Amino acid sequence: MNKRELLELLQKEAQGDCTPEETARLDAWYASFDNKAVPVFRDEAEEELVRTRLRNRIYSQITADIPDLPAPAQKRKTMVFLRMAAAVLVLVGLAYAADIFRQEKTVPQQEVLLSSAAPAGKMLKVILTDGSEVWLNAGSSLSYPSGFKGRYRDVYLKGEAFFNVATQPEQPFVVHTDTISTVVLGTSFNIKAYPELGNIRINVATGKVGIVMGGNTLATLLPDQQLTYNKPDHTYHTETKEAGFTHAWREGSINLDGVSFDELAAVLEHNFGYRLQTKRADIRKVRFSMNIITSSKIEDVMRIVCGITQARYRIQEQVISIY
Repeated sequence: MNKRELLELLQKEAQGDCTPEETARLDAWYASFDNKAVPVFRDEAEEELVRTRLRNRIYSQITADIPDLPAPAQKRKTMVFLRMAAAVLVLVGLAYAADIFRQEKTVPQQEVLLSSAAPAGKMLKVILTDGSEVWLNAGSSLSYPSGFKGRYRDVYLKGEAFFNVATQPEQPFVVHTDTISTVVLGTSFNIKAYPELGNIRINVATGKVGIVMGGNTLATLLPDQQLTYNKPDHTYHTETKEAGFTHAWREGSINLDGVSFDELAAVLEHNFGYRLQTKRADIRKVRFSMNIITSSKIEDVMRIVCGITQARYRIQEQVISIY
């Protein structure tokens, strides 16, 4: 976000008018300064004095250039003020306060998106114009603009991908799936969101990400934390899950940990090109925990599957039936 947008959001937060999406944007912006925090005040009395002086000074300098800027709220929580003070200190190092809002407003133009897709049994690495790297798993696709010119770096994922996002605190990176969005500044994480599956999983390797749905922030994830969103009933849960275990598919090793029959079927279809099916209700209820090496023969994989289900299988063309 640019300087004007940042201060406008800070004012809305101070007045309690921020939408959940705007709050998520502020949280993401401040996350980039997590490792730079230092004590500011000696005690509450000094804090109150500095707060009053700084507030008056900020508004005396910037309201002269912006007559339509609303007056500051007089009653604010300490954390809200600290956010505004931190933001102003950052911005002052970039430009004079009086120049913060002297930026022309442009009308966003609809842009044609590019698309990259990994075919069945193959992975694909995509490098975006901001330097971000994306590894697409088999049967996955990513849509993205030729250049990131708006407030956000928006991309659209179908399937599974590992993202290593270039750090740009002023322009959050947003991954959209069919239900939820993942908002980051600069970090690495894995998203599994195949359309045919009933859930979406986000696992963080480094940094911090925010998960947003319909303007509401569902959770903020740190390294080795995972969120699973259940699409049919719109519920979700978070848990600790080692990131290296989750994105090992980039090295050709797929780790399944208690997944459903449908998720196993999706893995076989996207990585081996076979459609898995069964008429047995008891097999469809089985949870599968196994490691699949993508360079293996399909017969070797099915021996493991049938060892778990105590069943047999047959292959006809590209369809595998378990019975």
